Amino acid sequence: MALSQIKKIRVVAISKHKDKILEKIQNFSDLEVISLDTDINSALTKKSKEKLENLELLRANIEFSIKTLSKFEKKKLISNPISISLEDAKEQSENQDFSQIIKICQNYEDKTQKAKNDIENISQKISNLAPYKDLSIKLEEQNGTDNYLIKVGEIKNIVFEDLIKKTNELSKIVSIEKVSADTTNTYFSIIFEKNIDREILQILTNLKFIDASLPKTKGSLKELIHSLKSDLKEAKRSIKNLDKNIQKEIKELNKLKIAYDYYSWEIEKLSSLKKIEKTDFAFCITAWVPKKSLDALEKEINDITNEYTMEILQLKKDEVPPVAIKNSKFMEPFEAVTKTFGLPLHNEIDPTPFLAGFFIVFFALCLTDAGYGILMIIAFSLALKFIKFDKGFKTLISVLLYGGIVTMIIGTLFGGWFGLTPEQVPSFFTYIDASGEKMFLLQKINPITNPLNVLILAFALGFIQITLGTYIKFFHTYLKGYRKNALLDTLPWSLFLTGLGFYILSITGAITSSASIIGKYWAIAGLISLVLTQGREKKSIIGKLLSGILSLYGLVGYLSDVLSYSRLLALGLATAIIGMAVNTIAILMKDIPFIGYLLMAIVFIGGHIFNLTINALGAFIHSGRLQFVEFFGKFMEGGGREFKPLSKKTKYIYLTK
Repeated sequence: MALSQIKKIRVVAISKHKDKILEKIQNFSDLEVISLDTDINSALTKKSKEKLENLELLRANIEFSIKTLSKFEKKKLISNPISISLEDAKEQSENQDFSQIIKICQNYEDKTQKAKNDIENISQKISNLAPYKDLSIKLEEQNGTDNYLIKVGEIKNIVFEDLIKKTNELSKIVSIEKVSADTTNTYFSIIFEKNIDREILQILTNLKFIDASLPKTKGSLKELIHSLKSDLKEAKRSIKNLDKNIQKEIKELNKLKIAYDYYSWEIEKLSSLKKIEKTDFAFCITAWVPKKSLDALEKEINDITNEYTMEILQLKKDEVPPVAIKNSKFMEPFEAVTKTFGLPLHNEIDPTPFLAGFFIVFFALCLTDAGYGILMIIAFSLALKFIKFDKGFKTLISVLLYGGIVTMIIGTLFGGWFGLTPEQVPSFFTYIDASGEKMFLLQKINPITNPLNVLILAFALGFIQITLGTYIKFFHTYLKGYRKNALLDTLPWSLFLTGLGFYILSITGAITSSASIIGKYWAIAGLISLVLTQGREKKSIIGKLLSGILSLYGLVGYLSDVLSYSRLLALGLATAIIGMAVNTIAILMKDIPFIGYLLMAIVFIGGHIFNLTINALGAFIHSGRLQFVEFFGKFMEGGGREFKPLSKKTKYIYLTK
């Protein structure tokens, strides 16, 4: 389908209806308010601005509290959002005082952070003092006496003997006590007379002595370290108690989540007032609206008042409307693939319907395992049925469900069943084909023994998609009014590639030989058209002809794009081979006494879940890459700005009717 046609409108209404109309527009969820010039008389009054600031502060505190409490929420593999009606969400949020729970969470974070800082500081002190724990000198004695000085610290191991030698040469009344050593440093104390302090300190400095800087307190280092360890335990115990107390408030978490979403709506609604112009008696909204929604919007406003006007505005020069993609319910999930690349420009075509079939077939070719396809169908069908996802995630799950269905079909044709070979399953699941090869029921191709057939299939699909891309560009360019460019630039390539495709099919025997003549002359006609048209901008006949001939170099680009589709074979083989390796390892586990069969089951199940997960991710990425690079590049520039209507977006809740 084409992109939604976006219109620029202006709504002018009496000021007293402003709040109700804004609420209607937000519920309508199909109108994007346009920011006007900064010098307009904004509808965001001083009172509204204060309310907005208060709500933003409240939401920030609520979000902080949610993060604090969520640490202690029981984690689930898949969690449902909170189902609640709009009226209940409003009532619960506005009638609830969150100041107490916010204060509790703030106190918890403050005290916890202080305890963590204490733990870090104490641990650092213990680490610094540990090498000196066996020091015989009391801490109160480290300053020495009237006649003697004491130094405690460390030097490198390789110079410790030099220290002993040099101090002994200086004086016999020097005592060095080695406390401990590690692979690099020696930790020691040295006692010496005051009258040689300058000489001793010079020796220590030369040997790069590092002073231990011991605490100025009483007792031994062992006693101090023991005391610090007690403080460390107390700090850790304090955190445990804080965690235990805060867990009692987990019951408030859902209320906070509901309030977060509700106040987010209010903040978005109030923020939109900055973009709305007002006078003493009226206000004016300028907005983007899909053309199809104009009648519905009028009906919504008519429910409030008939004292308004709504007009469609002409776009200013260089003014570009936002882009909204709208497809059928079946195609809608594939919008997630398009949006991963980015939106088309407002005057381009929506590629979603054209990529859908190719994307899902390429995805399946990257997996080629019917067993994995069945698992995906079961898992994602149950997820969609029993779990309430937001719209964005739901579309992704739907795409993967489609992928599972097509993977099951292609996997059946390729004989992919959890990496098993026909020899490993009962005979009634297999048959012998015309060549004498044992195959699974319904299997037509064996990608392991005949990878060339799969490679040809991948190239053929790539060639078809790329050719389709040139036709899309031709029709789109032609319908936009650039008929000369469409007929002379794009159509010759489309004709040439189409003729080339028919010719290749005929010489491979895929179609009748009579089509070979049609394909050959079709391709020749396209080739001649390229030579005659691609150099038309040149002035001389030789220049025109030479440019036309050189344009044929573009065929290299098309062929290189086709070669990119070989990744479909590579990824499909990777899935099959990893699956076979998992089975081989699982069978080896069987012979381990007592627990062999248990280990075999664990390896088989775990290995195939890993294989499915990693290769499904690879299939999604590489199938998408073929669309974004090889396909989109033929007809789409991209870079459109997404249409972002004023709406009630949710993060934690699911709005019921």
